[in-house]
Amino acid sequence: MEERKTLEVLFNDSKRFYDAQCKKILSLKKVLAYLFKECLSEYKDFSLEEVYDLLDEDHMSCKMVSQNVEDLKIPDSLVRYDLLFELKHPKNDRRKLFIDMEPQGIDPGGDALYHRGFYYVCRLISGQRNDPKGFMADAYADMHKIISFWICLRHAKYKDNCLYRYYVEEKMKGKDRIKQARKESMEILILYLRG
Repeated sequence: MEERKTLEVLFNDSKRFYDAQCKKILSLKKVLAYLFKECLSEYKDFSLEEVYDLLDEDHMSCKMVSQNVEDLKIPDSLVRYDLLFELKHPKNDRRKLFIDMEPQGIDPGGDALYHRGFYYVCRLISGQRNDPKGFMADAYADMHKIISFWICLRHAKYKDNCLYRYYVEEKMKGKDRIKQARKESMEILILYLRG
């Protein structure tokens, strides 16, 4: 029995160490600049240097500072995001981007990451209402975009170097001739790196 407890402690300690190292790497501005330029539509038209400069106002630091990662807005339903960054929207001065970074050591399979990502963006969107960092009362048009970005390191080989992007599109049917701009308020990205 004692041996089993020791193995559980070792496993949990190594998982915590692994998570802590992933968070350190994903806090580095150079790493984030590259990931954002390659994976986020908001940054694709910028050079790598421009993306790096847009990350935050503290140009002396090589790291980004995560926001509070504990979400207690729903009683008895605590969520801890791994890293949560608040950024100015690079193409719209009135909006912000909130980017939840979630490194995953092992792909749990199925649609588990998608469902967790969807839940996280919904929590972060609903948490904006009547929050000083969000919007007040019924000013839903002032909602900021939420991106939940999952990076999976160990997964099935067929997923190597795949990036999945999920978002809500506003038009499903109809023949109107008015070209509407996509009104994205949420996005889930799942990146499977080659092992």
